[in-house]
Amino acid sequence: MNIAQILRASVERNPDRLALVFGYRRWTYAAWFARIERMARALRKLGVRPGDRVALFLWSSEFSVTSYFACQLLGAVAVPLNHRLSASEAAFIIEDSGARVLIYGKAMTDVARKIENKVRSVHDFICCANDDNFVPHGHHHFETLAETEHETGFLNLDPKSDDISALVYTSGTTGRPKGVIHTHGNDIAIAMNCVMEYGLKKRDTALHIAPLYHVGGMQAYFIPHLLVGGANVVIGKYDTGKTLDTIQTEGVTTLFAVPSQIQDMLHFPDFKSYDISTLRLITTGGAAISSAAMERVIGELCPNIYNGYGMTEASLSLILHPEDALERLGSCGKPSLITQARVISNDPDGEVNPNNTVPRGQIGQLIVRGPQVMEGYWNRPFETAKKLKAGWVYTDDLFSQDTDGFYYFHGRTDDMIVSGGENIYPREVEDVLSHCPGVRDVSVIGVPDAKWGQVVTACVVRSDPGLTADVVRDFCVRGDRLAAFKKPRRVEFFDCLPLNPSGKVQKNRLLEMMAGANEKCAK
Repeated sequence: MNIAQILRASVERNPDRLALVFGYRRWTYAAWFARIERMARALRKLGVRPGDRVALFLWSSEFSVTSYFACQLLGAVAVPLNHRLSASEAAFIIEDSGARVLIYGKAMTDVARKIENKVRSVHDFICCANDDNFVPHGHHHFETLAETEHETGFLNLDPKSDDISALVYTSGTTGRPKGVIHTHGNDIAIAMNCVMEYGLKKRDTALHIAPLYHVGGMQAYFIPHLLVGGANVVIGKYDTGKTLDTIQTEGVTTLFAVPSQIQDMLHFPDFKSYDISTLRLITTGGAAISSAAMERVIGELCPNIYNGYGMTEASLSLILHPEDALERLGSCGKPSLITQARVISNDPDGEVNPNNTVPRGQIGQLIVRGPQVMEGYWNRPFETAKKLKAGWVYTDDLFSQDTDGFYYFHGRTDDMIVSGGENIYPREVEDVLSHCPGVRDVSVIGVPDAKWGQVVTACVVRSDPGLTADVVRDFCVRGDRLAAFKKPRRVEFFDCLPLNPSGKVQKNRLLEMMAGANEKCAK
């Protein structure tokens, strides 16, 4: 099977059902498919052939999803880009992927012109703008291409399951971004996994506030709803009030939101004035939710919340179901239906053995495998060999497993703090501080120190402006919550924590902030 077949099957089963909502525009499955097909023919007329890469430099929108699925109909490879990238960052990915077409949003026009001067592989530029006169000279207009009848002929090229459907680039927090190869088989496995785990139905209406250039937004949320014939409502730029209003007006039933967005909704001034009773499930991931916040989510936002763990290289590997949400707070759950998982010991001096599992309760590196696991990194055989061994993805994430088989995240292997010769796991300290009154959000990092090697440092976002560093430190050691050596020696207060698109705190940026390199979010 391939993504084009999934799309065609949904159209055949549900031609008159609502497929897509963006702004004031609405498309049935039949009408949207006709637009996708026209765009696919336009791309083919521009010379795009199976296997060619097409870069998508867009906010989440109808343009982005129509372009994505036009690539699938052609057997071309979609290369979604983070719309926040600079010209140099975007140019690196476009050049690395060898994309021959760049489809970009009107807001990115200045950046696209700079890219045009940097990258020679791109033959055609397509601007997504409502104003015909706005399109730069020599660039194509998306609406003209998508609404013009092009040559007829066979479009369903039926890519094989191991053909590439997308290159999804990592965020590059540990170096240059790497293109994660997603095959059609990978993405169908991800979609079916999500349909089964979440119990998605044709009657569902999904709201998309997560970026669609990310696996969590497209492969693990949009495509699953497309698979069952549900409706997809896309918000271009996340806004808390707009999100709540859209849930109410569109009768949204399913929502994927990172924990920071959930917190935003719970703390929104007019939260209780919105009717969100249609919401039947929320999926989240990327960070822990405090017990107080979880109780509010279940009591006031939605009773069914799923907490998933995954990565670009292996989507939705672990999942915590609603019935365990409070009792197993802090857990990432158990392996999803299509996933095998193990926690193995990390021996820096020896060969890592996938069979060298640690006893339950001990911390080690999580490895996973299943049909959703990436094919590898684009043009990076050395990095692929390090990350992928005998089908197992080595996540570089530290986990433990309790006696009942639930998995718990303890941080990245390179996040572990060594202070005075003691190993300290940031997640353990963060879990304690999440219960401290007055703490809205927290991340713990190890700051270099001449005496101790590293000192435990708590980066705190306050919900109570009166909260002090002394109160935070004292909370950690009262009632035997933490050993004294794990208590934060430093407490710094921030207006917000820097997050990547999946809602995970960027600890490397926090370290830069602590060094004074970036004070954007710091008080």
